[in-house]
Formats: sequence, C-alpha cells, structure tokens
Amino acid sequence: MKLEIHNGEFVGTAEWQEPGKVAVEVDDPDERTWFENYFEGEEAYLGGSVDAPEMQVERRDSSQAAFDRAAEALRRYAYTVRTRDRQRDHAYEHRAKSQ
Repeated sequence: MKLEIHNGEFVGTAEWQEPGKVAVEVDDPDERTWFENYFEGEEAYLGGSVDAPEMQVERRDSSQAAFDRAAEALRRYAYTVRTRDRQRDHAYEHRAKSQ
C-alpha cells in the first residue's frame, strides 16, 4: 500500500514492498535520505505477558504491519499520512498535531 506524506505540502510517497524494502519517492534528497533512514530504523517497545514483560525490537520495514505502525508514528514529526484502499477506492487520513 502506497502512502502519501504531507507536512502542509505534498512531500512524497512511501510504499512497503517486502521485508527490508520500502520504496521512498521524495524529490528533496535530504528528505528522501531522512525517510529512507527512518523506515530502515528500529522501534523498541515493551512486549510479553503482563507478569513477564520484555523489551522487543522491530525494524520499521520488516513487515506491512511494522510499516503501518511507523507511518502512524510520523505524526510525532508533524507529518500527515494518507493511504488509499484500492479495493474500496476509499481514502482515509491520519492527521498530525503540530508540536
């Protein structure tokens, strides 16, 4: 699924293609590098059971689900991400709050 990335203006697109591979299409070379590094990066979170929590690490490009979570987290950087559901031809939007 291809995402459109905005920061008040259209920035570019990102699409998860397979484990370890996210296609980033951003015109500005510095921004493109930032997004490539962002999606190649890792997220650490607390997982496991309630009585035996453990730290877990996941690359943002390791799966479609990890990519979706990373895209949602872009709001921390004041980005808006839009996706298109091709089967329903229905667009939805995650709005970022300015920090």
